[in-house]
Amino acid sequence: MTDDTTPTRHARTRAYVVGGLALVIALCGGVGIAALSGDDAEPVAQASASAGARPSTAAPATLAPSTVAPTTAAAPTTAAYDSPTKKDFKLGVKILKKKCFGSAGCNITYRIDVTYTGAGLDPSKTYEVTYEVRGGDDPMVNTFEVTGDTASMQQEEDGGTKRSTDKLSAVVTDVAEL
Repeated sequence: MTDDTTPTRHARTRAYVVGGLALVIALCGGVGIAALSGDDAEPVAQASASAGARPSTAAPATLAPSTVAPTTAAAPTTAAYDSPTKKDFKLGVKILKKKCFGSAGCNITYRIDVTYTGAGLDPSKTYEVTYEVRGGDDPMVNTFEVTGDTASMQQEEDGGTKRSTDKLSAVVTDVAEL
């Protein structure tokens, strides 16, 4: 036997959904106003009043400051880029060809391998990196350009050493924005 005055299960579910929606709208409106004004307590009471409820002295206490997270109204983050320094670049010398002439030394063809150890570089800026290759007959100076995560440099460079056992090394001497 069913009682005609008892609400059906469907009607009760609908009432819960409508009530829950009203609660969410009221809370979101209060949080949005609080986030925009920077004050946690007073705007929540004003939001409750505008939603048709009476402001209560308990309302600000029930919405703890942790309810309004500073990240909810945060501005979009912008990428932070480094300004590169000499210490941010590690250079290696890769010997491609070596032809030695006894006591007269060697002719060497080499390539510079670049490693950037800093954070990200702005892809809209180009930097000129000056370096010196040491260990040869004379120090050799050259440059390459870096834009974002790409370095543009010569594929091969030539030099000479006094002895076949001499090792070449490279060090950055200057970094400048173009």
